[in-house]
Amino acid sequence: MAAVVRSRFYPLIALAFAAVIVVGFARTYYLRAFFPVPPITTLLHLHAIVFSAWLLLFVAQTRLIARQNYALHMKVGIAGVVLAVLVVAIGYMTAIAGAPAVRPRPMGFSGLQFLIFPLSGIALFSVFVAAAISLRRKAALHKRFMVLAMISVLGPPVARLIRLADLGEHFIAIQATVTAAFVVWALLYDWFKYRRVHPVFAIGGTLVVLAWPLRAAVAQSDAWVTIASRLVG
Repeated sequence: MAAVVRSRFYPLIALAFAAVIVVGFARTYYLRAFFPVPPITTLLHLHAIVFSAWLLLFVAQTRLIARQNYALHMKVGIAGVVLAVLVVAIGYMTAIAGAPAVRPRPMGFSGLQFLIFPLSGIALFSVFVAAAISLRRKAALHKRFMVLAMISVLGPPVARLIRLADLGEHFIAIQATVTAAFVVWALLYDWFKYRRVHPVFAIGGTLVVLAWPLRAAVAQSDAWVTIASRLVG
């Protein structure tokens, strides 16, 4: 009987996502009891709990597929849809609530200017997850859109690592580099396994990387500040 060759890419990249997120938020959330950090709001706690649940579910789903447990993967996916909706809704509320806070932002951005980064990340996550759900019966598309969704929300944990390293003046360059590294990993996986680059990773990955300098440019416009002011109310 021929052995089944299982791809390790998706479980590995899922663990890499988890590592970036946990390390990025270790000081300000997961290990906050060991650091002199200020208290956080109930909304932030809720946001952290919901997103952590999503992260655990994402890792578990990649393991189920690696073990070819497709039936359980599909059943658990129902919970994933609910969690995705909560991640988007609570993430939006958290971003809006945090915008007026008086604290230093990277590259001298104001709170209203910086708001574009979490909101656009949430928007990209929403689009990719929605695409993945609508194409759930087309595995090649579904799993790649889910990977892009996770890449699109790495901004906040990476931002905290940038702040910890006092590299705020290089914020956009570092964010774009980290994003590009994950996209290149995905492209190399496709190339070495299939000898071709899948358009979802090629096109979607390029858009996610280019979104960083684009957001920085839009953030400094008067039009965005006006929009952000109205969103914050």
